[in-house]
Amino acid sequence: MKKILAILFAVISFVGIAFAQRNIDMTGRFIPPSGRTLLFGGQNLADCEEFVQINNGRAPAGFMFYVALSDLKGLSEINNVGTGDMSGDELLKRHPGAALQIGLYLVGSLKEVVDGDLDGNIKDLGKWIKKSNVPVFLRIGYEFDLPDNNYDPDLYKKAFIRIVEKMDSLNVKNVAFVWHSYAASNPRGIQAWYPGDEYVDWCAISYFAGNDWIPMVKFAKAHSKPLMIAESAPMTWYGVTDAKKPDWYRILFKFIEEKDVQAFCYINCNWDAQPMFEQYHWGNSKLNFTEEITKIWLANIANPRFIWLDNLYDYIKMPQSK
Repeated sequence: MKKILAILFAVISFVGIAFAQRNIDMTGRFIPPSGRTLLFGGQNLADCEEFVQINNGRAPAGFMFYVALSDLKGLSEINNVGTGDMSGDELLKRHPGAALQIGLYLVGSLKEVVDGDLDGNIKDLGKWIKKSNVPVFLRIGYEFDLPDNNYDPDLYKKAFIRIVEKMDSLNVKNVAFVWHSYAASNPRGIQAWYPGDEYVDWCAISYFAGNDWIPMVKFAKAHSKPLMIAESAPMTWYGVTDAKKPDWYRILFKFIEEKDVQAFCYINCNWDAQPMFEQYHWGNSKLNFTEEITKIWLANIANPRFIWLDNLYDYIKMPQSK
C-alpha cells in the first residue's frame, strides 16, 4: 500500500511540476525580425480569395478565420454564421503552407472551460492544429475587453491558462497564443485580463476607428511582447466616411511602421452585405472599393517589411512536434 501511495504521489508531483514549469522561455513563437510584418487576409473564404487577387495573385503569409470552442465548427467543415463561409481545412487545401490566425470565440463558455467541461474540445482543437503542420496564431477569447463579450477578468485568465496548458500537455508546438484587446478605453484597464507573461506569445489590438491603442502598445513594449493588429478595417463610424477612407489607410501604414507592428491582419469584406453585421452599417472594407484605395494599398503593401507566403519560412521556423 505504501508503495502504491508513493507511486501515486510521484505521478501527481510530476504532473504538478509539468504545469509549473511553463515559463517565459516557452513563449516567443513565430516572431519575425524587428522591421518585418507578417501579412494576413480574412475573413471568409471568398474574401480571402479576393484578397489574393487584389494583391496580383500573391498569397499573404496567412489567413484569418473564426471558431467557437463550444462546437469547433469551421475547422474541418465549412461553417457560415452570417459572415460568409469559413473553413480551416479549405484554407489549408487552397494555400498549402500558409499560416492561420484563428479567433477562438469563448463568449458564454468561460466557466465551462475553467470547470473542464470543454477539455474534449480543447483536445480536438489541439490535435487539429498539430495536424495542420503550419504556424497557427490562436486568439484565445479575442477582444477580451469588449463590453459586449462580458468576459469576467478572473474567469478569462483561468480559461486562457487552461487552454494553453492543455495545448502543452498535447505537445502542440506550432501554435502561438495571442492576447487580443478590443483597444478601447475601459475603467479596469487591460491588465485585469492578463494571464501572465509565461502564457502569452503576442499582444494584439483591433484597429478600426476611434479606438485607443496606446495602452496595449505600451503594455506590449513593457512586457517584451510583439505587437499584432489582429483585426482591421476602415469601418464607417467615428467619422470614417467613405471620403476619409484613403487617409485611414495612410495613417494605418504609418502606425505599422512607427510601432513596429510585426503581424497585420486585414478584413477584406463588405460588412453591409453580411447578415450578421448589416444592421450596424459599417460600410464596405473591400480593398477594391475604389481605385484610389486599391492604389494606396498596393503602393504601401509593396514595402519589403511585409512577409508573404512565398517568403514566410525565410523569417519564421516551424518547431518539431511529436
